[in-house]
Amino acid sequence: MKSAFGIRCAAAAALLALLCAAAPAGATEADATRYCEAIRDPAREARVAWQAQSLLEIEARIDARIAELAALRTEYETWLARREEFLRKAEEGVIAIYSRMRPDAAAAQLAAMDNETAGAVIAKLNPRQASAILNEMEPGRAALLTRGIAGTALSQDQASRERPRERL
Repeated sequence: MKSAFGIRCAAAAALLALLCAAAPAGATEADATRYCEAIRDPAREARVAWQAQSLLEIEARIDARIAELAALRTEYETWLARREEFLRKAEEGVIAIYSRMRPDAAAAQLAAMDNETAGAVIAKLNPRQASAILNEMEPGRAALLTRGIAGTALSQDQASRERPRERL
């Protein structure tokens, strides 16, 4: 691949050859050189002006894209806030439902759920309700859910102990 300088040199040589070929009979290479020197500054100024205009157009496109992305980000953040609020309300509602259920009925319902969801529900209940529900469950499943809840509590406790070290 040729560099931009190499391409410009090749173009200048081709232009010089053209000028020499099309030059009147009395024209010399010195005339062509003087011509090139005479148009050098205006050509450079024209190139700089063209590059500046190109940069302005690119900058305008970038600014438009940034504005578009900022609008999309705002829209996404609004949607995310609405979703989190909905999930929080739904979670509160589910916990309220399970807290009002009989322990045997709640145990049957939680036994049908995946471990993560069932553990999350039990963890949000007050300890008296959670123990009554776990007491009604099959012992192996109750132990599994308890280990999951305890593991979550341990990992949160461990993370809170590690945070002060990270600041140092």
